[in-house]
Amino acid sequence: MVEEIHEQLRELERRREVAEGLRGILAVLNSNESLDAILDYITASASRLLHADAVAIYRLQPETNLLTIQSSHGLSNEFLAHSTIPLGQAATGQAALHGKPASIPDVYHLTEAYKSALAPQVLTLLKILSKRYRAVLGVPLVIKQEKVGTLTLYYASPRKIEQEEMDLAVSFCDQVALAIENARLREKILEEAVAAERNRIARDLHDSVTQTLFSASLIAEVLPAIWGRDPQEAMYSLGEFRQITRGALAEMRTLLLELRPVGLTEGRLEDLIKQLTEGVSGRTRAPVEVRIEGEAILPLEVKLVFYRIAQEALNNLAKHANAQKGEVEIKSLPMRTKRSRKESDSALPRYSRSVALTIRDNGCGFDPRTVTSDHLGLGIMYERARGARASLSIHSKPGEGTEVSLLWPDPHQAKAI
Repeated sequence: MVEEIHEQLRELERRREVAEGLRGILAVLNSNESLDAILDYITASASRLLHADAVAIYRLQPETNLLTIQSSHGLSNEFLAHSTIPLGQAATGQAALHGKPASIPDVYHLTEAYKSALAPQVLTLLKILSKRYRAVLGVPLVIKQEKVGTLTLYYASPRKIEQEEMDLAVSFCDQVALAIENARLREKILEEAVAAERNRIARDLHDSVTQTLFSASLIAEVLPAIWGRDPQEAMYSLGEFRQITRGALAEMRTLLLELRPVGLTEGRLEDLIKQLTEGVSGRTRAPVEVRIEGEAILPLEVKLVFYRIAQEALNNLAKHANAQKGEVEIKSLPMRTKRSRKESDSALPRYSRSVALTIRDNGCGFDPRTVTSDHLGLGIMYERARGARASLSIHSKPGEGTEVSLLWPDPHQAKAI
């Protein structure tokens, strides 16, 4: 009776440990760890909680029908060097083929009994395995009804695998499947984001640089004829040609920054916005004056918000405003130099106390109340500003141009920096 009670207590403790282990795995699945790191954590946890002496996660290679180890815990380098298993061979291959757990109570006896039926590489693997491990349990790894591999447990002594142990191993397989599926989804999202960014840059090349260079080539073609007829007009065209090519160069630099985002993080905000305005001037052939007061020193995420909002506003100026001129103004107030007694020089980041960006044009303007929901540009600008705790205002009337103003920090939300 006493022994039975102790056994029940041990079983309850084991179930508690397994439940806590599964909770830990779920926490790791929701982290930003790589798939390899997550699988390594799962194999180590499976070895500890399922009392296995070694664990491996095999992935099925559909093109070859071979199972290869993606993550393992406790296996020797000699075993890993020969660890590829054909589909349908041994416990691992049987589990992957039939989609249900398969076990070997004693590897040594199996090796001796079925020498002729086993593939040479499997026979070699089992001989290496039997030096340290005698029992094996393979559990199929299934993702959306697709058999993609196994979770395989190795035990040092011969043993009959109980159904409860198989059920617990299946629970771990569910976690492995979830980790792999999450990794697949992250990879797919990343690929879609990269494709979307490439498409955007391709559109920008077509909409801005390509058209600008086409205009420059037309001027270059007719410039010799104009020069012979009217040198003064030719000088004017030459100045226009210079403005267009400078704008194209600025737009190319901007697109290169988009391809190499570290340039956005390292560059000064004033320089980045100057480059944007040069590109717009070349595209529209309308002057855009830039005025700068002070130096904008902002948190990186806020600087990127200023850059993106300026980019959107200047693109709208180029595409929709039909303006004759534009103005960009950046005003920055330096940080307060007076510190409290409790603050050391390095206690707070040396950001500007406030930064204001204003973009104006004398174009056709628009009525903000008539902007429909399918025009996402303005909505995204407001969302970016809110995310950076900045204040954005857009004023425009038909025939009276447009003014976009961005202020950080928002005086209604943020404390003084």
